[in-house]
Amino acid sequence: MPRFIKFLLRIIVAVMILYAGLSILGAVLVMSIPRVPVESSPASVGLAYSDVSFPARNTDIILKGWYLQGQGDQTVLIVHGGFQNRVDNVVDTLDLTRSLVDKGYNVLLFDLRGRGASQGKGLNMLTNESDIGGAVDYLKSRGILTENIGILGFCSGAATTAIFAGQENIGAIVLDGCFTTARTMVLAQAATRRIPHFLVDFFYPGLSFSVKTCYGSVPIDPINIMPQIKCPILFIHEENDNLNTSQETDQLLHASINPANKIWEISSALHSEGYKTHPTQYIDKVDSFLKAQLGTP
Repeated sequence: MPRFIKFLLRIIVAVMILYAGLSILGAVLVMSIPRVPVESSPASVGLAYSDVSFPARNTDIILKGWYLQGQGDQTVLIVHGGFQNRVDNVVDTLDLTRSLVDKGYNVLLFDLRGRGASQGKGLNMLTNESDIGGAVDYLKSRGILTENIGILGFCSGAATTAIFAGQENIGAIVLDGCFTTARTMVLAQAATRRIPHFLVDFFYPGLSFSVKTCYGSVPIDPINIMPQIKCPILFIHEENDNLNTSQETDQLLHASINPANKIWEISSALHSEGYKTHPTQYIDKVDSFLKAQLGTP
């Protein structure tokens, strides 16, 4: 019996060590974002632009971007997805920028920390609010009022746009492919890699603990921040999105409290590819919403 108990204890300790090790590894893989270089510019779509740089809010980390002048004060700040940079080919941010400038908006297109040409280390969902805050501070330094700023975010960029808007009032936000909770996004990402649902459920507590311990952060779930957002929101969901369901987007809408909020589903489109597949319809919908909230540029 003593030998059996010792053997059993060794097995339990080994399983605990393996669980902890795999949880830490999973946290590193989930949080770390590789740097993708910027390989194009607005000149490729016929646009004049200015190279700009500014610090992320409350830091010395310098973020890089492009500012494009429109016809007035109304400005769109584009926040790219987590594993992208300002030239997000999934969204086609360069052509989207051209469409927005054609509608009269100023546009600020920038790299989040650790992405593209910006300084720092890319960490998933950890520093984006500070980065967005720095971008808004830069626009304010140009004399643009916050009520004239609309933020257009994609995927995790949409989630952190929502979190930022819950902390600071802004003119309006457009959330394309925003998830409800960090857990639902992890499950969806795992499903695309054919990782079984039960395995993610088993490791998720350890993963969450490891993220908190190693990075000093507890992810804020967008669904919980919705009631705190005062500005109007346009929720965009692509019909064939494999990372977010229409039900989850409905949950976000119902959790928000502004009667001016709207929801739009784009048929026959993949995650964050609504503009790429339906450019005219997309820009008209976004322009109509922003004009109603920010005024006509």
